[in-house]
Amino acid sequence: MKRKARFDTFKEAPSRGNYDEFPMLELGIDPQVHLSRNTVPQPFFLICEQDTVLAQLSGEARVEFRNSSVNFFRMVLGDYVYVPAGTPHRILPKSESIQLRYKARFPGLEAVAWYDERTGEEMSRVTWDCAAELPQEAYQRACLARGIDVSPFNWAAVAAEIRETEAGELERLKTKGEGANAVAPRSTAMAIGPADDMRPPLKNNVYLFARIATGALTPLFPYTEPGSIVPCTTLHELSTTDPMGYFIHTNTVHEVNISFGTHDGYQLPGGCGVGPFRHGVGQKAGQLNPKLMNLAVITQRQAVGVPQSEALGFACEACDELLYEYGYDSHTFPGELEGEVDRPIIGLPTSSQSAVARDQINADETLRTCRKCGHVNPPFFESDYWGWNEYRRRTHVVAQAREIMRRASLKKEAALHAD
Repeated sequence: MKRKARFDTFKEAPSRGNYDEFPMLELGIDPQVHLSRNTVPQPFFLICEQDTVLAQLSGEARVEFRNSSVNFFRMVLGDYVYVPAGTPHRILPKSESIQLRYKARFPGLEAVAWYDERTGEEMSRVTWDCAAELPQEAYQRACLARGIDVSPFNWAAVAAEIRETEAGELERLKTKGEGANAVAPRSTAMAIGPADDMRPPLKNNVYLFARIATGALTPLFPYTEPGSIVPCTTLHELSTTDPMGYFIHTNTVHEVNISFGTHDGYQLPGGCGVGPFRHGVGQKAGQLNPKLMNLAVITQRQAVGVPQSEALGFACEACDELLYEYGYDSHTFPGELEGEVDRPIIGLPTSSQSAVARDQINADETLRTCRKCGHVNPPFFESDYWGWNEYRRRTHVVAQAREIMRRASLKKEAALHAD
């Protein structure tokens, strides 16, 4: 198949099989999305050098872990499971399951392992570098070496298909002058390290989480460090809300968008796509669609070893001229927070920084006056449709609350020692 910037999961799933892990998006997109349609237990535990995330698009399954404080999660429609680097895990379908796996563009080392069911001790492991050997090739090789029946799996055919599509993708990128950056580098690690005890596997459900999320682009998980995969929910239902408005977002990392239910929009249920780094968001005044409903998960992978930045721009409603653009570091919260602040408390700074951009242009009429046509634009997003101000406000409140609690515990501990 030809890899694309967008695909329909339910249209593509019938052509996929057990643990195909077929990369669906164009070469160079990070994170990459891999599709499988599973009906039989995974015959090994998979271990990845980098973080990976599973998404359940249909059916029911169980994902088990080894060497982890978490034993297993049950997975149903809308469940996302975060699997930190180095965590052995395997999938056991309870019914036919369509699953997507987010992985780094360059996954580095991966391994399959087997464990003693009685003692939990590791019995065997096979490790490979994804820059040199495809996972599907390694699955086949490792299972055959252990005498495992590989007839339920199409790994040899899938590997050949991936090789063919990647060759075509490389040619496409070479014509654009981007071929040199598309070849995976060899991993610098000698082996996959153990999982970090401070980053256990986590699970969240898109539908349950979106119901309580305070705004758009709210992270499902607290992991936002470099290399983390960050799925965020965005919920639109315009028949009962104010118009969403329009802005221009620029990001130095890709944003992969999957719809988990939509009505009267451009997406399909299960549709997955990735747009340009600079893109419009929302609806302009002349494009209002009050029937739109959409629940989406927008996922980015935090950059490693290079700067990561974003920008929010506002356009003139009369002529589309750019009025004002606010740029920021993607890891930095705007302003000070009270107490000892860490990444989980800050969350994803995008919403908080967007609140600053909105406040700045609304406070200054000269910024809202178009230099091209002279139109004075009204304030943007006065209703806080996107929840930016509320996200930032709540971040301040929880940081303050945690600092009060921390001081109270220290005071109590000091009093106990004094006695």
